[in-house]
Amino acid sequence: MKKLILFSVLLFAASCLAQIKSFESEYVEMLKKDIQAESRNIVANNLTLTDEQAKIFWPLYDEYDAAYDKLVNERIDIIKDYMMHYYGMDEETGKNLVTKSIDLKEKAVDLQKEYINKMLEVLPISVVGKFFQIDNRIAAIIDITRMANLPLVREEEK
Repeated sequence: MKKLILFSVLLFAASCLAQIKSFESEYVEMLKKDIQAESRNIVANNLTLTDEQAKIFWPLYDEYDAAYDKLVNERIDIIKDYMMHYYGMDEETGKNLVTKSIDLKEKAVDLQKEYINKMLEVLPISVVGKFFQIDNRIAAIIDITRMANLPLVREEEK
């Protein structure tokens, strides 16, 4: 639990700095690597695996993490687009961003389903279920931190 609190603080600080530094690619990549490493540590510290299970689980985790990283890149692109249009959001751009965001959520659920099925073929449900509980908690912390630091859509000025 302490790790999740520390992780949350790290994300909050990082998102505040991200607003200051804008979306510099190097900074974003560094931040992503830090979050990935901390996520891996949280999983490792909270998921009890036998040696045999670990040999199976960690390569699947790495695959899942790499696939999820592509979704993170899409999320970053959506946020960049949102912030670039924040003061001049027209209807078409707004609808496009909403559609992209919903599509991205669907992709994330599809990815989880894919890896749940892959893992269930070779690991017990107790391991797979607990991993996805941990993964969902990490994702929730990231989402809350991101949402807390992004401004709501501006209302039209009258």
